[in-house]
Amino acid sequence: MPKPPRQVTIAQVAEYAGVSQASVSRVLNRNQTVDPSIAAKVREAVEKLNYSPSQTARNLVRGRSNTVALVVPDLENPMFQGVLKGLSREAANDGYRVLVADTSERVGEEEEIAIEARSRCDALVLVSPRMPAERLQSLIARSGPTVVVNRPVPSDPAAELSVDYESAARTLGEHLVSFGHTRIAYLAGPPQAYADRLRRRGLAEFVTRYPGVELVDLAAGSQVEDGYRAADAFIASGATAALAFNDLVALGLMARLREVGVDVPGEVSVAGVDDIPLARFAAPALTTMSVPRIEVGAQAWRRLRDAMAGHPATHPLSYRPILEVRGSTGPAPEASGWLSPGRPVLRIGAGIVARYEEGTTIDSVLSPRPFLHPVTTLGGVRVTDSHPTDHLHHFGIGVALPDVNGTSYWGGRTYVQDVGSIMLENQGRQRRDDLHVDGERLVERLTWTDEREIAQLSEIRELSGRAVRVGDDDGWALGWRSTLHANFGALEFGSPATNGRAGAGYGGLFWRFPTWDATVVTRDGVGEAAAHGSTSPWLAVVDPERNVTVLLLQSGTDAPLPWFARVAEYLGVGPAVAWDRVRTLAEGERLVLGLDALLLDRDVLDPAELERSAAFLDATRDRSPVPPSRPAPRA
Repeated sequence: MPKPPRQVTIAQVAEYAGVSQASVSRVLNRNQTVDPSIAAKVREAVEKLNYSPSQTARNLVRGRSNTVALVVPDLENPMFQGVLKGLSREAANDGYRVLVADTSERVGEEEEIAIEARSRCDALVLVSPRMPAERLQSLIARSGPTVVVNRPVPSDPAAELSVDYESAARTLGEHLVSFGHTRIAYLAGPPQAYADRLRRRGLAEFVTRYPGVELVDLAAGSQVEDGYRAADAFIASGATAALAFNDLVALGLMARLREVGVDVPGEVSVAGVDDIPLARFAAPALTTMSVPRIEVGAQAWRRLRDAMAGHPATHPLSYRPILEVRGSTGPAPEASGWLSPGRPVLRIGAGIVARYEEGTTIDSVLSPRPFLHPVTTLGGVRVTDSHPTDHLHHFGIGVALPDVNGTSYWGGRTYVQDVGSIMLENQGRQRRDDLHVDGERLVERLTWTDEREIAQLSEIRELSGRAVRVGDDDGWALGWRSTLHANFGALEFGSPATNGRAGAGYGGLFWRFPTWDATVVTRDGVGEAAAHGSTSPWLAVVDPERNVTVLLLQSGTDAPLPWFARVAEYLGVGPAVAWDRVRTLAEGERLVLGLDALLLDRDVLDPAELERSAAFLDATRDRSPVPPSRPAPRA
């Protein structure tokens, strides 16, 4: 192999030009005091010899390298990769590069590696350093500009950039408790990791708030293999939920649980911390605390850049993670009733039969509102549809009114007298102000705001769920009661029918079913023609093909409201507030809308049997008093 050509030196350039090396150096550094004739000789020599100045030599002359060092304990961890990405991207914008050093969790060598990295660079970023506090203090004192991520710096708090892992652990604990878990395992991180201490603090505070919770401490680590190895100890602990040090540990744990046939989240729940990219692609997707990794890296550069310019930060900065609820967490095996106030689910027996969505992601033209979906029978047959292609503004079970003082809380097109259905900018929204779950009951307080975000009315909504037995059939009963308060002024409730479209008096408590070839039955007869407009106190939707019956019983009003019933075009039913005439409420008055539903895994078409079931439902339903109104402030 031929030897590579030797690089031309500054001494050879000086010899060729017939000048001193110092003169060559001054010319290369654009010193304006050099004699023009000497500068011309140097430039000619540089061109003839094809001289390229050594970057290292230039750095020595200038006293800077335009490089900063990043030292991490484990570069395989996507959390640290995210910090590197943010740091590198921001540094590049300012003409800097990042040199990365991985200590591979070798605590004894960490300080030496950091010192060597700093000797080659202009400044230093330490991420989650593991070394003892006194060694860290000494390193920072002699390293010049330094930013430390996830570790306190008592001598220079302004150098601190952290993530609030204490609140992250506390929030995850509360999330698991909301699902009924009372024995929770913590798969701990590396003992020398300060982030592990923060998590332990958060968990200690969490346990004091929930004295009925038992926390099991299990040794793990920070890598996938650590979670995998800890799985057997977790299973033996009897815990129904695991809170892992980070996402990697959680993913390793889930991999081993899957191998041994433990269902997540059916038998146990698993949660992590960091929200690394793989978290939402796991099977099931991992519930975790989301950390802005890239932003942490970007902010580390900004602080480092300012420190190098002589303008160090004046205070520490901390980021609070955000809970990302996904499929890896669910109710504890023994839990029942309404669970998880964040995104409530209703568990009856061994399964989840309903989920309550806040509806904040609904498009504004579809009138955002909370709704129940999916809702299933005990046998697992889904009895709701949401956002169907035929009517995008139908969302499971909810309260939807097409005309409240001219504002649509139904969504989509509005029917206008002598014009027809057109798209208007009059869609309002139902805003959640408060939510509380307690066993079989969920209580929510809402404010309905118009298209200008001005409050029109407030609502107290109560949902309940319980197991029932009707004859030889096991089923469950859903209770829904909405109390609408005219506490912001008088109200007029209308519908397309009151605006001139015959037969379209929909609006109120509305239940959108899937696309079934079903039959509707009321006291007045069988079929859509008999049900539509009927004032029967009950209505049943029966699907013989799926062996399902949903019996709906009106409650809360002095007399039954007319039923709106669609079967041929789509399957959706509900008692209508403004069937063929406008309903008014004076300021201070209220309107109660209620339904009790019986869900059975059997098709019941006999009107007499349905009548008896309706009487049973009426006799056993919740008759607790309507809570007093607590008006929301005017918006």
